Amino acid sequence: MNLFEFEGKQMMRRFDIPVPQSHLLVRDDAPAPMDYPFVLKAQVMTGGRGKAGGVKVCRNEEEYRQYARDILHMQIKGHNVHGLLAEEMMQAEKEFYLSITLQGVSVPTLIVSAMGGMDIEQVSKEHPQEILKLEIDPFTGLKDYQKKMIARQLGVADEQDLYAMLDKVQKAFFDGGALLVEINPLGLVNGKLVAMDSKFVIDDHAASMAAVRQELENGREALYAYTAPEKEATTITYVPLSGDVAMISDGAGTGMLTLDLLYDAGLQVSSFCELGGMTSAEVMYRAMQLTVENNPDVKAIIVVLIGGFNRMDNMAAGLTKYCEEHKINVPIFCRMCGTMEEEGIRIMKEHGFATYNVLTETVEAIAKAVKEV
Repeated sequence: MNLFEFEGKQMMRRFDIPVPQSHLLVRDDAPAPMDYPFVLKAQVMTGGRGKAGGVKVCRNEEEYRQYARDILHMQIKGHNVHGLLAEEMMQAEKEFYLSITLQGVSVPTLIVSAMGGMDIEQVSKEHPQEILKLEIDPFTGLKDYQKKMIARQLGVADEQDLYAMLDKVQKAFFDGGALLVEINPLGLVNGKLVAMDSKFVIDDHAASMAAVRQELENGREALYAYTAPEKEATTITYVPLSGDVAMISDGAGTGMLTLDLLYDAGLQVSSFCELGGMTSAEVMYRAMQLTVENNPDVKAIIVVLIGGFNRMDNMAAGLTKYCEEHKINVPIFCRMCGTMEEEGIRIMKEHGFATYNVLTETVEAIAKAVKEV
């Protein structure tokens, strides 16, 4: 489960990691949450916010109103912005990079660099000497000599403050059931280290974190409750093609993968309907309307959904509502997994729809059904 920045900082507070004071906003007409100046940061599941204009300093009411509207209505690297994090201004004397990861490695690995605030991949390519990687024993944690190596690498004067930060971050990683805890930048503010940004990925299979994951999912409802009208009106992309199977996907990447799998199975796609990332039950309803009305002779419909931004119960509600209000004679095969998938699958099954959580199995089932028609 990938966390938004505000959720990652909630997790960090659980483990006493210092973070700036902040407030989550979900509407562009909300009153200013703190005294000026403050930073307004896009809440979006991708990097590169600053370069895209998704991080702004608000010095007065006029700037706040303008930036709130602009940021909340933008897309960054194809991802809709789902909220705004208003955060106190902090001037860092130095910026560092710190992360612990289990992604792409076999052993928990700590990565630090004195070149914080930059893309770590870019630093790795251009300044490899500025990066220190250390494997962490999950039973004993960082050893004293490793902490001293980190202090030398970063050149931090207050080593005890650094050691305390390292202990808290590794506790957040292991006790938080994480695959990644990343702080970039880790700022030195008034001589003390502060997590100025957060990237947190929780292991979906960490049973001990089930309650926390549910709490986080419930907390996202505020983000989903408000969608700017301009976004919703331009969310759906519909492309007519020529074939036997109509397809609806909540993202372009998953959609293209599904297209390849369908073609490999000997099927041709009659239309490609992409929901555009963050969606609602109403958008799902509209996608069904476009697909069904424009494909009267289609033999089957495949719906491919991933519950990252989207809640599967909302997707199921939109789909089944359309089918209840219209006579649908075409078999529908739905792949849904992720946020609220159990409830989404329950709704789908109640209405008699075949539901899967493995994409290849979904394609195999629809290929068999089409060939039998």
